[in-house]
Amino acid sequence: MAKFGTSSFGTASFGGEPVPLLLFQIDAEVTTLAQHLVARGSIDGTSLLGKEFSVGRGGFDPFDYTAASPVNPDSLVLDAEIFRDDIDDYEKANARNASFHCVLEKTEANETLGEVGIWAEIQNSPVTTENGTWILFAIGHFPLIAKNSNMRYGLRIVVQA
Repeated sequence: MAKFGTSSFGTASFGGEPVPLLLFQIDAEVTTLAQHLVARGSIDGTSLLGKEFSVGRGGFDPFDYTAASPVNPDSLVLDAEIFRDDIDDYEKANARNASFHCVLEKTEANETLGEVGIWAEIQNSPVTTENGTWILFAIGHFPLIAKNSNMRYGLRIVVQA
């Protein structure tokens, strides 16, 4: 099960006034399909490139908002996706670990949130019809958080394949 990691309050300034920013680290689980494609890649060269992230209203336990529900690694979509955008940045510590940095701006996803997904594009597959196909690469669930138009959220999604 994915764990809800650290959080802290801070500010971010990109050429203007500092804007309040709440930072979260979320441990995400690689989906079964992504694990299969990564393993297959060591044989036939298939590769995946993480390009987008999404957030949704699912993922938290509806009977205990302070707890995350277990991730289903067989999922092909988020439970209740409400917003998707490009990944802002990433870091790759080694061949099996990556961190994706994603920012929800003040006008984006202003609802209760409990799940995040990393979306990857299949590249260089010997099965030509797979090239360009998007898959849900990783899913993270976390306790309920609320976002409104006064806050920017920074998400650091940690994935270990």
